[in-house]
Amino acid sequence: MNHDRPRRQTPLRKLLPWALLGVPLVFAARAATDYHAVPSATQQPAAQTADFQDAPRAPAAVTAHTLLKLTTRLSIPTGEDATERRLLHVYAEVAAGNLDAAREQATQLVREHPHFALAQLALADVLQASSGRGGGFAALPPDLAATLPPAARTRLDELRAEALVRLSAYTNPPPAGAIAANLVALGADVKRALVIETSRSRVYVFDQRDGQPVLRASYYFSQGRQGDGKTRAGDLKTPLGIYFITRKIDPANLKPLYGAGALTLNYPNEWDKLQGYTGFGVWLHGTPPGSYARVPRASDGCVVLSNPDVRSLMAQTPAGATPVVITRQVRWLSPAQWTAQRQRLIAQLQPEIVRAASLGLRPQDPPAAASAAAPAAAPSPASPIPASLSILQYPGQIVVQYSAANATGHAALYRQYWAQRSQQWQLIFQGSVS
Repeated sequence: MNHDRPRRQTPLRKLLPWALLGVPLVFAARAATDYHAVPSATQQPAAQTADFQDAPRAPAAVTAHTLLKLTTRLSIPTGEDATERRLLHVYAEVAAGNLDAAREQATQLVREHPHFALAQLALADVLQASSGRGGGFAALPPDLAATLPPAARTRLDELRAEALVRLSAYTNPPPAGAIAANLVALGADVKRALVIETSRSRVYVFDQRDGQPVLRASYYFSQGRQGDGKTRAGDLKTPLGIYFITRKIDPANLKPLYGAGALTLNYPNEWDKLQGYTGFGVWLHGTPPGSYARVPRASDGCVVLSNPDVRSLMAQTPAGATPVVITRQVRWLSPAQWTAQRQRLIAQLQPEIVRAASLGLRPQDPPAAASAAAPAAAPSPASPIPASLSILQYPGQIVVQYSAANATGHAALYRQYWAQRSQQWQLIFQGSVS
């Protein structure tokens, strides 16, 4: 299984003296320009149906004053954890030169979350800045760098990476009202969808409102130690593709390692099995006691969030039909672009989706032979789209989920997997999943 084992790490109480002496102040504006931003939806063309690819990101500069506004003015949804925003507010206060306010806030944050390593480091940055020893973000003095143990240098680099991706979520958020292009259509029975962006260590939570996905929240997460693109058991990578939450596991039924609970994924899915991928036990889960969060790459392949975030997800995310798309980069569409993409893909795929479902086609069935065997059952291109039809896309593949009556007359959940081959969409799997 790919369930995560905690790594032996240098205790923060040992790192802190080095941080006080050598880890420079985290400048918010500098950090923002170190990370590539999500391009505005108005700058992107509508996504292509067959050549769905992620768009490059352009850097954007954000001042300390702007970051202060972002961390104070923006509302925090009821029940959401405000710890990350409070941490970034400390950075913004330091960058703005408000060291007394930063020190007070960082001290309070560490007091409330003593196991939050990045908060401990932020406090160290504030104290160092107060002593007049700031030297630029993560620029260790040469004499100290030469004597710092490799493990300590690695740990500080990991925390720097965590700070950058957390800052990017606020300084370069998705455009207002944007929708991830992966979510082509959500059926009436899909109340929520998750899109996980590995390049930014971010989980985006979409709720369905009147048939349209609406971005409700985003969470920081830690992925596999070897990054993404899982293909085999033990490769320490997080999978990429289209998955579904199969069940929720209460913390009472878990080892402390998994924190406040877990949402299990159907890795390997039918697509993965056809590719020969191996491994199992890929979960979204919390952190163990003694840790508030992990650095961006620290799991065995699972998606690891803070315990407050996992509690929020488990409370409001159904198991069974909830899709989870894991991708390196998200292409953001405006509502108008999303509607155009949805209409285009439905028009292109609807006849084959409905026909395959009504005929019970297997991927190996020749279309012509199947039509000849049951010509009366074949629907016309004008057949209505079922209300429960969901369509998800990832480069080179599309997954369709729908509800239909089974042989006993009861509603069952079905999925189709389509692969793009020679500019055509080919059915590679269809079957019941409930």
